[in-house]
Parts: sequence; C-alpha cells; structure tokens
Amino acid sequence: MNNRQQSGFTMIEVLVAAIIMMVSLLGMGALQSTSMKKNTSAMNKTQAMESMNYMGDALRSQWSTIADNDEGVLAVYNTFTADFWGSSNYQSNFVDSCGSGCNREVMAKHMLAEWERMIGEQLPKGQGKIERIIEDKKVDGTNVQTTYYKVTIMWDDRQMAINSDGSKNTLGTGCSGNPKVDLTCYVTLIHP
Repeated sequence: MNNRQQSGFTMIEVLVAAIIMMVSLLGMGALQSTSMKKNTSAMNKTQAMESMNYMGDALRSQWSTIADNDEGVLAVYNTFTADFWGSSNYQSNFVDSCGSGCNREVMAKHMLAEWERMIGEQLPKGQGKIERIIEDKKVDGTNVQTTYYKVTIMWDDRQMAINSDGSKNTLGTGCSGNPKVDLTCYVTLIHP
C-alpha cells in the first residue's frame, strides 16, 4: 500500500477563496464608482463657487454705476435670467469681447457674457439668475432705500444617464433643496 500524503487545496477551499475575492472586487468597483460621483459633485460645487465669486466681483466693480442709476447698466443686470444647458447649446446673448473703448453698459454685457460662458461650459444643465432687490427701511426715523442683488446658480448634480432616445432626464428649475426633484443651487446676496 502506498501511504503518500497528498498536498494542496481542496475544491471547497478554492471555491471559498474565489467567492471572497469576487466580493472584494465588487466592493472595490462600487467604491470607485461612488468616489468618481463624489469627485464630480465636488468639482461642480467648486466651479459654481468660482462663477458666483466672478459675478460678485463684477457687480461690486460696477456698483458706483449701478448706484448712479445708469439705465443702460441697470437694464443689463436687472432680472437677468439665463438657461445655458451645457456648452454644446451655449450661445451668448451678449457681447463676447470688450476692447479698450468699452462704456459701462458694454462692460456689463461683457461680464454677463463671461459669466454665462463659465456656467454653460462648466456646470451640467447650468443656469444663472440675477435679481435686483430694492428695500425701503427706516433708519433713525428716516426712510432709506437699500439696493442689493440676489445671484443664483443652479445645476444638475445628479449625473443622470442619457435615455435610450438620446434625451436627458429633466429636473425642475427651482431650489427646493431636494436634489431628487430639483437642481442643486447656490444663492448669495451681493451688497455694496
């Protein structure tokens, strides 16, 4: 009789090792996918803040013109709303360049065109809105009029897949705070 001892792994040991490895790889794949979505969301938020800061600086740089009630500049900034829906659909309604001979109105249009380009190219389904708000307040018994601007940037942070017909799932256009049914929004008030 031959009493040789066999060495190696049994079939059950190999099967258990394969299952453990498969579960590990699936978990790493899910982690990678979640990580990529979170990184994209963080990039969108950074680009939205950059666009918000740009418009805040643009409004502050022209505040004396706005305070002077320059009708041309006010017409540019008052209740400006834009739907930019991505760089492939981007078309500026304003001038794209401003040479050395710019007046205040042309400069305001140029700043809005640049803001529109930034949002349209950098944010998925990006939208922007600027509203002029005038409030009457009493200060020490005197009526004082305060003017400021509300700047809103909205975008789709859900990273939805394209439907079979080539269309994208659409969201609302508001800032309800519920990302499942509405856009992600940043809102800021620009004071003098």
